Amino acid sequence: MGNFKGWHIVAGAAAMAVAAPLGSAMGLNFVATFMFACVVFVAVAMWTESKIARRREARVASFGRTEPRHPARSHRPAPRTAPCTS
Repeated sequence: MGNFKGWHIVAGAAAMAVAAPLGSAMGLNFVATFMFACVVFVAVAMWTESKIARRREARVASFGRTEPRHPARSHRPAPRTAPCTS
């Protein structure tokens, strides 16, 4: 589960599931409850993605790498450059 990239979506969906009954309990009509739940989804998803990105950046910095490895691209050779003529 460590490579799963959708934790921000899962967190947003869970927040939306909590916000929908809460909006209904506050006496909002269906449209207002849906809009409230959608706003909560976006806010929680963005906040969670921000936290995950900060954690990834800290982990990369602790390993001394400047950029994360891309295992799918590791088999490709480095791009060729034109020879210097000057």
